[in-house]
Amino acid sequence: MKARICISIAILLLACNSNKTPREEIKSDTVATLPVTDSGNNNVKNDSVTLNAENNVEVNQLIVPGESIGKAVLNMDAAGLETEFGKPDMSDAAMGKAWLTWYGKKDEHNSKTELNIYTTYKDTSMREKAVQQIRTTSSFFSTENRVHVYSSLNEIRKAFPAIQKLSKLPGDNRNIFMYDDVQSGIAFEIADANDQKICTAIIVHIKGKKVADVYIPTPS
Repeated sequence: MKARICISIAILLLACNSNKTPREEIKSDTVATLPVTDSGNNNVKNDSVTLNAENNVEVNQLIVPGESIGKAVLNMDAAGLETEFGKPDMSDAAMGKAWLTWYGKKDEHNSKTELNIYTTYKDTSMREKAVQQIRTTSSFFSTENRVHVYSSLNEIRKAFPAIQKLSKLPGDNRNIFMYDDVQSGIAFEIADANDQKICTAIIVHIKGKKVADVYIPTPS
């Protein structure tokens, strides 16, 4: 009797194991849960995002020149920003223009991180406001070719050979210069110190329009 019971259990175990999916068959683009932004605001939504199958950059981490940083998209209606990201931690608004800031946790270098969105009126009707510029100081976000905050200037030049150096940014005791790839719609704040040139912030702006023609933020 005991022998029959043991045989029955063994058969059941074999049947269960045969229905399991082998680990090597699990796709690399499975869903992972990450924050929509790296904001510290408690109201920020958390959604599931899908890995980009080609380069493993999560969709909500992706920087698309001339288009978006994560879920912040150029020309999106400014009225929907709080719904998407929660109430900003800081807002500097005047004359129909606003510089909105969401603060995040400190990064791997113990530096504070932030997401900044600049909005202004869509047109002369002055009825609706839209996102005109997006800036991040967080290495959480990355372009498809793996350029992110803390990339070196040499790495950035390889990915965006058309970048041009602009003037030194005001309001900071460090040597920070703006580099802009106007046609691609992406700009980089580069800190020049100790013979190193490292990215401290990335800005996405409208393609073909200089970052300085829209708004140049003061480094914080």
